[in-house]
This record gives sequence, C-alpha cells and structure tokens, in this order.
Amino acid sequence: MKKLLLTSLILVLAISGLSAQTEFGVKSGYFKSLRETNTTFEGDGLKNNKNNNDGFYIGGFVEFPISERFNIQPEVTYVNIKNDFDQLQIPVLAKYEVGKKFNVLAGPNFGFLLDTNENFNSFYFGLSLGVSYDITDRLSVDARYNFALSNSLKDNFNSSSDLYAEFNGFQLGLAYRFD
Repeated sequence: MKKLLLTSLILVLAISGLSAQTEFGVKSGYFKSLRETNTTFEGDGLKNNKNNNDGFYIGGFVEFPISERFNIQPEVTYVNIKNDFDQLQIPVLAKYEVGKKFNVLAGPNFGFLLDTNENFNSFYFGLSLGVSYDITDRLSVDARYNFALSNSLKDNFNSSSDLYAEFNGFQLGLAYRFD
C-alpha cells in the first residue's frame, strides 16, 4: 500500500506540471465514517450494524481548468479513522462554479482499504458529492459525502449473498491552493 500511495502522489505531482493554468493544492479536515453492514462479525473490525467513527483526512489535489466555470479535480487522500479501516481515496471530481466563490463537486471515488483482513476486498468504488466555498483565492472550505457503490465483503466470505459492508463517509475540511 505504501507503493500505491507513493505512486499516486507522484502521478498527481507529474500531472500538475502539464499546464500553466493547472493549480496544485493540499487539503485536510474531519472525516466521519458511516460504514454500514447488515451483520456482525467477531474479531475482524466490524462490531455492529452501523459503525460511526471520527477521523481525519489529508491529501493533495490538482485542478485542471476546462472552461471558465468548470474544472476537473483529481485528488489523492489518506483517511485515518479511529476503530476502522484506514483508506486511500482517489476521487476524480467535476467542479462547477454555480456562483461567485461557490462550487459543486461530483465524481467517482476509487477507494483502497489499507489494513483489510481476509473477509474484505481491498478496493471499493464509490461516488462523491459535495460543495466548496472559496474563502480567498487560495483558501477554500468544502463538505462532501462519499457513497460506496460496491460491497466490500468478499463473495466467498459467506454463502449468503445478502451480506454487505459499505464504506460511506462525510468529510469537512480546508483546502489550500499554491501558485
């Protein structure tokens, strides 16, 4: 997983140098895990049907301008959650300016569980939806909800196909853009 994180960060940094108008930044904030399961497991990280844990996230992003009001914003974010699985999330967001300094964000989110056990897939797919507000030209605040669209339990974990575990979460934080 360290190789994956390093490769992702190098990729984001390399892509950021492709265009003079491209902006690179860092972000950090609060993450609320809203993992949902419909069963209880003993000794493997899931203790109840809804596991709400606090944590933090930190990462980097690149903004590629497509038009005056529309950007593509890929990110690499490390998510650390107390009593839960650490994650590496790679959302690729469409960022659209709906008003002066106010933006909406939406796009796919590729997630990697960093400390899984034999019952879980390390990869999951999701969708991120959110908003951001530019406090200054360099500093912004954003809020986002990450919806899991895939079951993180391995198919061979249980013969019953109705078992599921989804890694959903809410995040609120600050982003800083460099010149």
